[in-house]
Amino acid sequence: MRGVRLSVWSMSYFTGAISSLLIAELVWALGLADPLSNIGDPWVLVGVHLTTIGFLTLLMMGALHQFVPVLAETELASQTGSGVTLFSISLGLFGMLLGFLALPGGPLPGTAWALPVGGSLVVGGVIVAVLNLGITLKRAWPWTLSAWLVATGLAFLLMTVAVGLLLALALTVPHLVSTGWALVMGGRGLAAHVIGGVGGWLTLTAMGVTYKLLAMFTLSDEHRGFAGWLAYIATASGILTVWLSRWLELNRLGSMAWFVLLFGLLVYLWDIRSLYRQRKRRQLELNARYALIPLGFLGVLVIVAGGFVQLAGPVRHLDVAVTFFALYGWLGGLVLTQLYKIVPFLTWLDQFGSEMGKGRIPRVQELVDEKRDRYAYWIYFGMILLASLFLGMGWFVEFRVALAVTFVATLDIARAFYHAAHPQRGRTDAPMDNLVKRGL
Repeated sequence: MRGVRLSVWSMSYFTGAISSLLIAELVWALGLADPLSNIGDPWVLVGVHLTTIGFLTLLMMGALHQFVPVLAETELASQTGSGVTLFSISLGLFGMLLGFLALPGGPLPGTAWALPVGGSLVVGGVIVAVLNLGITLKRAWPWTLSAWLVATGLAFLLMTVAVGLLLALALTVPHLVSTGWALVMGGRGLAAHVIGGVGGWLTLTAMGVTYKLLAMFTLSDEHRGFAGWLAYIATASGILTVWLSRWLELNRLGSMAWFVLLFGLLVYLWDIRSLYRQRKRRQLELNARYALIPLGFLGVLVIVAGGFVQLAGPVRHLDVAVTFFALYGWLGGLVLTQLYKIVPFLTWLDQFGSEMGKGRIPRVQELVDEKRDRYAYWIYFGMILLASLFLGMGWFVEFRVALAVTFVATLDIARAFYHAAHPQRGRTDAPMDNLVKRGL
């Protein structure tokens, strides 16, 4: 962090992300969306995009606008650009949600125009972010492994939102495309959209961020050597080949690439195992300990995806369950555990960093209460596992109950983040009381 200013907008990104997650969980828990009956249902599209754009993408963007300058050891190219991205993506997401609810069967007919307009705003915000982060990364050339993973993830994000905008146009302005092209977009285009988003953007970026953060928080060597580069090359090339094969209907090539992708993820998990084994910090904090759970979920996903799921075929309950498990278990679980360290760390730097050497100040971990907060994480991970199993078995009512409990757990995790970002008297040990008495 030396020489790098705090991101002005990261906390606002995190607030928007957690709010979107809570709303998405309510959509599922209230039964407004049933992914088992029709994945093209308006409310299902609302729940999915609240999760992928509102929760995961906003959260990743907030982290990257602080994380990339650390990687590059320089200032972010534009703090204003970070704010423009936040505003554009948030407003665009709102427009997309209105547009989804105007599709056939939705409760808001007459607002279908909002879908392509909102999608355009999201694309615009992503372009600003890619330029902003790309210029910052360029200053760090030649890149480290984490930088390559993040840059590749950003490239997939551009591809994903571009395909998403084409899908929005095909849905709302059908006369712009032929019937045959509309069918292609609804089949191959949708598959490429999911693969590029979940695999390319979110998973590659998560790999890049964890390599840096887990090494930092466990006091391990962040230079991963051959295994790290092998994981990156196999995963990224596998995702790109699967993406292309879906468009070109090269199913055999796609199947081969799928196993290359899974091999890359296995190498990544093995390398993270080595990172933990080589750590110098023996007593791990909650974010590092509980990160092992979503990493374990990723291992389960690799096994299930390699043995049972055929993405080229019709959507089955198992496909829906695996996608949900990837979004909420692997990716959602990982970012929630890391936020438990990132939020108090950024708060400490902002409010107490300048006070070092001027008296006693609280440690970062005094801004949270691990003994209390761990139960919310236990409940979250347990319910996501159960909810995924219920989806796989086609049990929608049980799925709703699990998501209702998940919502309560997420609300408690959000409470912990809020108090960490707004430390008050009585929230920490004696050092904090000393600061309050001094008027700090």
